[in-house]
Amino acid sequence: VLISSANAFQLLDVGAPRTGTQSMYAAFKMLGLKPRHSGYDLTSREPLCGYLFGNASGNRSLDDALATLSGFDAAMDEPYMLLYEEIMAAFPEAKFLLTISDAESWFNNYVDLIHGYQRAHESLIDGKPFYHQNCTGMRSWGCHFVYHAQNQTEADYASRKETCLQNYERHIERVQQVIPPEKLLVYNWSDGWAPLTHFLHLPVPEEEFPRVDEVKIHLDVRGKIMDVLGMNG
Repeated sequence: VLISSANAFQLLDVGAPRTGTQSMYAAFKMLGLKPRHSGYDLTSREPLCGYLFGNASGNRSLDDALATLSGFDAAMDEPYMLLYEEIMAAFPEAKFLLTISDAESWFNNYVDLIHGYQRAHESLIDGKPFYHQNCTGMRSWGCHFVYHAQNQTEADYASRKETCLQNYERHIERVQQVIPPEKLLVYNWSDGWAPLTHFLHLPVPEEEFPRVDEVKIHLDVRGKIMDVLGMNG
């Protein structure tokens, strides 16, 4: 049965962006959930980021942030994954899913994504609303994934990378400290459907577990077009 009320919010993916949130979004839908992925629907980020960090148009309340869940029973991606304590308090029956990649692999995944944006002549943040510029690419963790020789030294880049990796690992540690173990599934991608469906008390779908990266596919296609047009040197 599809439940589409925020009062019945069921599941928050507390994994960082680029740890498989797009695949998990597809998996949730296959299980009959109605998830909200903030990377697919950027309008959700303004009240969320206003609540967590403030923004140019003023602060937002927790009620504003939780209102973005109305009509959905699951959520993921930045900055939903930072709202686990608020979700625990607002929806005591909710469960949580943690997808993990080792820190260095996660960082390199993001670096590849940024390079994909550059090759496609698109930007992750330029030209986007203020709230998006300051609430994407894990800026809240001090992350800067590309080295720019013209405005930073290699030592500066290394220091920022270390800060980013430390905050990534602290997030994983704190999630597991704060969320009761019976409410949290630490998900291993090699395990497929079994642990997820058992955790949610749902039947195993006949289809294979999805592997999705729509953003990368889009950027690869755009990048190849730019190559053909001679715009990438």
